[in-house]
Amino acid sequence: MSVAELLKAEILNGALPPGTWLSQTDLAVRFGVSRIPVRDALQQLASERLVALVPGKGAQVIELSRDELSQVFDLRVLLECDLLRHAMSSVTDAHYAEVKYSLQKSSLEAGRSGWIEGDWLFHLTLYAPAGRQRQITIIEELRRNCILYSAQYDRLVDETPKWLHDHEEITCAYIEKRVDDAVQLLRDHIEAAKNCLIDVQMPKQ
Repeated sequence: MSVAELLKAEILNGALPPGTWLSQTDLAVRFGVSRIPVRDALQQLASERLVALVPGKGAQVIELSRDELSQVFDLRVLLECDLLRHAMSSVTDAHYAEVKYSLQKSSLEAGRSGWIEGDWLFHLTLYAPAGRQRQITIIEELRRNCILYSAQYDRLVDETPKWLHDHEEITCAYIEKRVDDAVQLLRDHIEAAKNCLIDVQMPKQ
């Protein structure tokens, strides 16, 4: 794995939590490389909105305020619900098997280290028929912002049965072509994640 991939994995799994300062010198020693690949890695992560490059100070794992994280979830609701509606207007019967497979995979990986990938695979499979790649790319960036904080949420595993139940209900509505129901279920799913994460991680002062 490249330095960028290693750092990205540590950021997304919570080993490097939001607000952590990243020293090029320390990282170069740690990974046994020169500072050049470390600098390039940090620039790449900055382009993915995972790291902020602060002039005169260095690099810091992106840190969001309560209001900013709330806005991220609100944008996800708008974009993902719109994307689901577009997808369901274009989906073919053959695609339903892929949705069922992604549901099964996300269920098997729930609570494990790979749950993030399984969860995204499920959502991505739902949205794929829309063919709106630019919108999906934006959603991926927003989801990464959420993952930065969900990795620190110790009670996340306790919520797993609910998330899986949500996925099952969304899948059922998707396959039965109940567009409005599927969109509402997805909206509720994202809103529940927002309330659960923000209220615990960032309680109002």
